[in-house]
Amino acid sequence: MTRGVLLDLAGVIYDGETAIPGGIDAVTRLRQAGLAIRFISNTTRSSKQRVLERLQALGLTVTKADVFTPAHAAREWLLRNGRAPYLLIHSGLAPDFCELPDRDERAVIVGDAGDAFTYAALNDAFRELSAGAELLALATNRTFRDADGELSLDAGPFVAALEFASLKRATVLGKPSPAFFLSALASMDCPPDQAIMV
Repeated sequence: MTRGVLLDLAGVIYDGETAIPGGIDAVTRLRQAGLAIRFISNTTRSSKQRVLERLQALGLTVTKADVFTPAHAAREWLLRNGRAPYLLIHSGLAPDFCELPDRDERAVIVGDAGDAFTYAALNDAFRELSAGAELLALATNRTFRDADGELSLDAGPFVAALEFASLKRATVLGKPSPAFFLSALASMDCPPDQAIMV
């Protein structure tokens, strides 16, 4: 028996800035059927609040607790493991890492940092890793299509460079990490065998 549904956003709920035809109605029907729903995204450029606002602008009734992103998973990891972040991320994600406790032990968090992927920033991240920091990847995608339609480097090549230089293996916190999906399922008290992913 299905009790919960994990809904991807891009290609399921919206395409670019446009709602997918029938998507909003499908969410309404799922809720009317009594199913718990979580919206999951692998974005590494938009804060959880921005994702929430985007869904609400499309007409969905959604709370922050309904939305799961890699940055959310990283924040939870930091709190659970008692680490402070060294952030190599897009500025749009910064709000997701506000008000974290200061700790002596660190974790390097890598997302799609765009133009912030400079030699200096990567070298600083490498030095943090050399000093004992953990390496966390929000995602490991190789490329993405930019607004101009051209392929651009995503976070994956930069994660791979830091892995190579530091001899550390990154913990991937976003999709396709099983922990990412399990966390979303746990938030709605739904075992994996009673959930579907769309």
